[in-house]
Amino acid sequence: MKKMKNKWIILFSMVIFMGCEDVAQEITDKSSSEVIQAPLAGSSYLKSAGDFQLVWQDDFDGSSIDASKWSRISEGTPDWKNYMTTDDQVYDVSGGYLHLKGIVNPNTQTDPRPYLTGGVWTQGKLDFTYGKVEVRAKMESAQGCWPAIWLLASTNTYGGWPDNGEIDLMEHLNFDGFIHSTIHSKIKMLPSTKTAKAVVGQFNTYGVEWYPERIVFTLNGVNTFTYSRALGADWKQWPFDQDFHIILSQQLGGSWVGNVNASHLPVDYVIDYVKYYEYAPSSVAAPPSGLNQYLKIQMNGSNVNQWSHLTEVTLINEGIEYVLPLGHNAPTNLGDGMGVNGASSGYFGLDANGQLEIDLGQGYAFDAIKLGVYNTDHRIYQNVEVSVSANGIAYGASVIHDVQNSNIFKVNTNPPANQYIKIQMNGSTANTWDHLTEVTLISGGTEFVLSSGHDAPTVLGDGIGVNGASSGYYGLDASGLLVINLGQAIVFDALKLGVYNGDSRTYQNVEVSLSVDGVTYGTVQSHNIQNSQIFF
Repeated sequence: MKKMKNKWIILFSMVIFMGCEDVAQEITDKSSSEVIQAPLAGSSYLKSAGDFQLVWQDDFDGSSIDASKWSRISEGTPDWKNYMTTDDQVYDVSGGYLHLKGIVNPNTQTDPRPYLTGGVWTQGKLDFTYGKVEVRAKMESAQGCWPAIWLLASTNTYGGWPDNGEIDLMEHLNFDGFIHSTIHSKIKMLPSTKTAKAVVGQFNTYGVEWYPERIVFTLNGVNTFTYSRALGADWKQWPFDQDFHIILSQQLGGSWVGNVNASHLPVDYVIDYVKYYEYAPSSVAAPPSGLNQYLKIQMNGSNVNQWSHLTEVTLINEGIEYVLPLGHNAPTNLGDGMGVNGASSGYFGLDANGQLEIDLGQGYAFDAIKLGVYNTDHRIYQNVEVSVSANGIAYGASVIHDVQNSNIFKVNTNPPANQYIKIQMNGSTANTWDHLTEVTLISGGTEFVLSSGHDAPTVLGDGIGVNGASSGYYGLDASGLLVINLGQAIVFDALKLGVYNGDSRTYQNVEVSLSVDGVTYGTVQSHNIQNSQIFF
């Protein structure tokens, strides 16, 4: 006797979306050929933290299909719908099971098709983004038989099939002793499909865990295949950021499964239960302590405040997402950890220069940042720049990506190493400044003397003249410049110039720039100096 099953209620009100559309407009043929692209860089990077909460299930304990949860699938043009019907003769709910049958059509006078099959879906009744689905089922084998459990997009956000995406938990063909789990999209990571052994004729539990950045397939609780969102991927590789619905289909015939042997019919597909668990992102407040305290985000390469749809800034450490820690000073920020996955609960503010500079309040260890924009805004924000700093002065190299819905920036957490320092005295081309007594490198707020081995012309010592003492002077060349070769690339985030502190003059518009190779120099920073001044 079948064990009594627990009854559950929906824990959250289901959002009502756009009305149902004929899936024939979304999917032409599940077995049609597709161009398989090479893997995109950075796959399998993010491992989203989170839990799953059971909010919906059907145990089929009644005597009919629950119309509040399922709709029967009617005939259509793709192979999998060739013989679909809403007629009762291919549906049965009894003994705690849903039966979807494949039969020889007993009345070809009314309906000329040779076979009839049953299928149900939740479109318009259970549509969801992310979560876990479990289906306990068993199927019979027959030549031309093709039962499946799969998820399909509920609206045409990215166009028709396969662009709009498809997630196949299980497809079984003929008498095979294995099942297929497959992903469909415009551009696919490799591999995008995998088989797993399954004992046909016995109940198995087929599952999928759908996270914001990966999809994990399971068979009887064991992971069989993981498909990941590539770093920087857009909708072409990852259309899986929109509502999907569940489909259970008994199918016969088609270009993939082959011809049907009528002598093998009828064939039964038995479903014990279907469960949907809502995805609940991790509520961990902050990543581990580390050196990174400041974030700089430059919107669209613009110096005007024109990007108003930034809804998410999520820190990522070793593949785990964390909500933005409390204590930052993002201007006009409306919340912490809000707008996750591009929801519209609020926006981060930009300053008058079109930048967002965030002080996390303390240093944290993170190696990537996810930016999200309001996910009904279909614009692409181009050349968005993200950089990180320990002190809010020296930032690491900018990482640049386009953003549509969301994108991950794998940040450079260290300032670049530089070997050459160029100093232009007083903006002059003549040797007029002879009182430069100190060039001190600074890293993380700590000063250290100029490394031995440089070739600054006429230099009188290393670490000399600290704080503007008069123990010696740095020399300039005939053009009024001082170029210092440190002898090797060194990581430092600031430097201090000092002048003889008994000289009361102010040296104006002194220019400093840095270079890795002595050929290409970075941004020139200019300051006045009297006694000493820190640059960068």
